[in-house]
Amino acid sequence: MERCFHTYRYPLCEVLPSLDELARHLHMEGDVEHPAYHYMQQRLAELAASTLETIGGYVLGRVERMDTAAGIVTVEGYDFRVGVQVCGYLKEAEEAALFLCTAGALFSDEAHALNEQGEFLEAYIIDTIGSMTVEHAMDRIHRALAEEQAGRGLKITNRYSPGYCNWPLVDQRALFAFVGENPTGIVLSNSCLMHPIKSVSGIIGIGTKARRRAYGCVICQNKTCIYRKIVAREQGEM
Repeated sequence: MERCFHTYRYPLCEVLPSLDELARHLHMEGDVEHPAYHYMQQRLAELAASTLETIGGYVLGRVERMDTAAGIVTVEGYDFRVGVQVCGYLKEAEEAALFLCTAGALFSDEAHALNEQGEFLEAYIIDTIGSMTVEHAMDRIHRALAEEQAGRGLKITNRYSPGYCNWPLVDQRALFAFVGENPTGIVLSNSCLMHPIKSVSGIIGIGTKARRRAYGCVICQNKTCIYRKIVAREQGEM
């Protein structure tokens, strides 16, 4: 399978959280007189009016080996040591999409500047908007992939990322090596953290028997997990 990066760009106005969604996430719903509520309203309006955009996409590859005992998925010669848990979720996959997506440097840069000025609540709000924005953009890419594969008679799994569900963060190196040249501008640090910070990466399984299983949030103790937040959003709890 020839590898190429399928690119998706979304204007911020299409993937920003709504004011109500952001307020629920920050447990401020109904508190419309709070100064922070007005700050959220103002910044969301300014960001929506900007020309900034998110960028992301994925590279497709054949799954050559699925070692569920060792927790290794091999995609076109690249071993991804996703762990037993994620490997179990991907076990029906015949192909995989390795993805990257970023909201850009604005959110983390602005949050850093606000923290330096002692504006800690405002910094937290901007940081949260950035996190929600990149997840919204990746939600859209995930849906686009599902529609594309449905046209081939295939289904897809949930998405999983290094650093979550016991998938070691160091596997970012294999993921970026597999993706190769891409237009996102995301780079890895020596400690395998992504820059810009408001970025996500990972794998989605594809196959005739692939299915979207429930995330294992019931037994997971990571309260800040992005996938726990996805589940809560889908259930209307955020």
